[in-house]
Amino acid sequence: MIRLIENFDGSGLEKSHYSRVILSHLSAYGTGYDFCLFYEIVERKRIGVISVFNGSVTADLTDGARPSPIIRREIREFVDFQSPYSVELPAGLVLKSGFPGYKSSERRFFEVIPGETSDGLSTPDFDYVFNAISLPGDSYPLWLTDTAKRVNSGFSELIRYESSVLTVRFKAPGLAFVTDLATPEEDRGKGYAKELLRRTACRLKSEGYITYLAAKPSLWEFYEKVGCKTVGGDFIYLKKEN
Repeated sequence: MIRLIENFDGSGLEKSHYSRVILSHLSAYGTGYDFCLFYEIVERKRIGVISVFNGSVTADLTDGARPSPIIRREIREFVDFQSPYSVELPAGLVLKSGFPGYKSSERRFFEVIPGETSDGLSTPDFDYVFNAISLPGDSYPLWLTDTAKRVNSGFSELIRYESSVLTVRFKAPGLAFVTDLATPEEDRGKGYAKELLRRTACRLKSEGYITYLAAKPSLWEFYEKVGCKTVGGDFIYLKKEN
């Protein structure tokens, strides 16, 4: 059974990337918004949690639970009903047939090895970051609203080195997840992205965090070359029409 949670305190989730994503939504927005909803997966008791946030679905299990095939079918039906653009969840919640209408995309998690200095880092403005990461123009209002909310609440931050930018999407106990690493085309190949990653990881290390990120196959070689260390991998499910 999958049912809406009206009062969710984040307890019981696994210590995984999926749980950290769910908890980042909870920390930033709580349970009072229609675009950020939380559901519990129940099989006699709560065995997992789902977050539906701005067209994405993230799920995780609680306390080492092992869901039955019935629950996995319910997850597939839930995804079909929600029709999100992306789905990320542990393999234990996915039927072998996956999700109809979605393609599985492999990704790896990399730990960023800190450099020796954090000098030269600065905070870019929102428009600069949006233009650097080359998102579609019609996504600007939604991206700005969410990013500004997270940054102003202290859950996220934007960081720049030379012309390269990245986003610290969230911080969890001992871990910081970074996304949206980008360099303007005319400055690529100058090592700015590498320095941005290493200097950001250096600064975050001084604050007590290990920096990590997720990457699709076309970027694995780049992250290996800049000295990142593979620490895991999974599949994310993307809607085919997107």
